[in-house]
Amino acid sequence: MQSAHSEGSPIPASIELRDVASCNDQNSQRSIWGIVWSCLSTIFLCTWVAVHPNVHFRTKKPSWNWFGRWLRDPLSVFFTYKLPLFLWELVVPEYILAWAVRQYVQAGVVSRQVPGWTRTHGFFMIMGGFHLFRLPADALSIPLPLTSSKSSDFIIPSGRHSRRDEVPVCPLKFEDLPVDILEIIVPIEDELKDRGKSDALTKLIVMIQTLWFIVQCIARGTQRLPLTELEVVTLAYAMLNFFIYGIWWDKPQNVECPIRVYKSSTAGHKESGKVEVWEHNWAWRWMQKVTTYTTGAQDLYVSMSKRRSVPMFWSGRIESNLLGQAGLGPSILGAAFGAIHCVAWASDFPSRPEFVLWRISCVAMITVPLVVTMLCFSVRMLVATAESPDPVWVEAMMVTSITLLALSAWLYIVSRIVMLVIAFTSLRSLSPAAFMTVDWTTFIPHI
Repeated sequence: MQSAHSEGSPIPASIELRDVASCNDQNSQRSIWGIVWSCLSTIFLCTWVAVHPNVHFRTKKPSWNWFGRWLRDPLSVFFTYKLPLFLWELVVPEYILAWAVRQYVQAGVVSRQVPGWTRTHGFFMIMGGFHLFRLPADALSIPLPLTSSKSSDFIIPSGRHSRRDEVPVCPLKFEDLPVDILEIIVPIEDELKDRGKSDALTKLIVMIQTLWFIVQCIARGTQRLPLTELEVVTLAYAMLNFFIYGIWWDKPQNVECPIRVYKSSTAGHKESGKVEVWEHNWAWRWMQKVTTYTTGAQDLYVSMSKRRSVPMFWSGRIESNLLGQAGLGPSILGAAFGAIHCVAWASDFPSRPEFVLWRISCVAMITVPLVVTMLCFSVRMLVATAESPDPVWVEAMMVTSITLLALSAWLYIVSRIVMLVIAFTSLRSLSPAAFMTVDWTTFIPHI
């Protein structure tokens, strides 16, 4: 009997999955739960696992009972630090990439100023790895000498006392510690890496798993098999994750306890460097905050002596000539991240509104990072022409990019959320071809 459809004709969308399965081997079919699990596990690797947070130091009360130690404290850390950081990575992954690049640049600057330091030392310094404590009044100590044979305010304990009686003061910046002191108290590179919760093998396994997902998506495209919108979103995360993981390769991961640096109970602490002040006018302050947080200059407004831990996105006070340069690469990759979502530009969406919203979100996710690129480039040019009058076109570019960014910052976040929602809602109506698996025999030589 002749088939109802000629060979090579497209499969109508009305054919049910069981009809397609009758023409294909059962092993060549994917289930919707398999697709969801593969995507969610990859997104988890690219968001929760890939992030290398700063040291989130917190003091624990010794009088807490088991409820406080095992439930209240972990839940407090989860909801106040880990969950917000995860949401940032989920909604604005380009910002995490920019943060990683700033830390990489600053870690290199710091490591070159101390003999024998590596980039791991620089990462540990700027991630809040050193915290100032005051010894009890009756504790014995020895002043740490400087090269000039003068005594410093920093000391080392020389007697017996309870560490619970030590009073935490504030995290320390690189500028707060003399190089002579750092050479004495800082561990070697292997000891710093040992403080992290993951090693090179663990990171390599995560990257291989992420690469395998990318290879599968490329193979489906080669065989003209459609990708679901959820797979397209996951593919974008996976591509960006490679850069984030590579940049943070030498940074210790999930360090919770900083190295204690001591001063006596009577010694004062004056923070080094100048702390900038926000504008008083709310409109100017809003534009100022959008610009500074986008370019990563917000650390100039942080007074570390008033904090118990480094800010979530602390990167150190980077020089202006490096700030704009550090933002160019992440902003360009951010636009590429948005462009990957255009893979589903011509996909069959369940409804017309989802189709339109997806395209609008794609355009927004490409345009806004390009505005950031224009802003970072103008900052770089202003620093380069500091010795001469600023060109008019550079100032115009700066004003235009700041204005556009202040108006479109929320558009990007809304577009990301809309795209994530559509990625899941579109699973309710998939074409039969979306359930077909890749025929790997076309790629792998076999007998």
